[in-house]
Amino acid sequence: MARLTTEERQKTIIDEALNIIHERGYEALSIRELANRVKISEPAIYRHFLNKEDIILGILSRISDFDQELIKSVNKKDSPLEKLNEFIKFHFSFLEKNKQMTSVIFAEEIFTQSNILKEKLLKILKHRKMLIVDIIESAKSDNKIKEVDSTELSKIIIGTIRMSVLEWKLGNFSYSLIESGNKIIKNLEKLIFN
Repeated sequence: MARLTTEERQKTIIDEALNIIHERGYEALSIRELANRVKISEPAIYRHFLNKEDIILGILSRISDFDQELIKSVNKKDSPLEKLNEFIKFHFSFLEKNKQMTSVIFAEEIFTQSNILKEKLLKILKHRKMLIVDIIESAKSDNKIKEVDSTELSKIIIGTIRMSVLEWKLGNFSYSLIESGNKIIKNLEKLIFN
């Protein structure tokens, strides 16, 4: 069996960390448990990551990579309405394919214990909020959207996404998040677009 590259091993460790958090919660994540699941020694884990916080930073880096794909996808759309729809659909589609990511998103205790993790998450949230604000401002300049505070509306949109994902997670992922998202998009269109 061929040895994994450093990058492949790190990906495997992060994938397994996500699985542990998803199955048993953040408190269950330990280097010992990770080593058992990945079938390597604890010191081998430490060759790839400094500590548990560093592993969570790896997960947040994966979320940052998602943001780059999100921007590309949104920017392929022409109108502000299409861009906003894509922003929402892209989140739901990603999370439907990566259910374990919801367990990290809603594990707020992860981010309250570490200033480094908190700052990284805040940077991600600020980036997403600014992307929505830019879409809203573009729509306002084209008179396509009602006169609203762009920053506050961005919070409403992100909050709507978050609430929808939480309900889906608490419902044991028993329905299509994408279909639910399409209903949300239609209602948002009615509420904010002229």
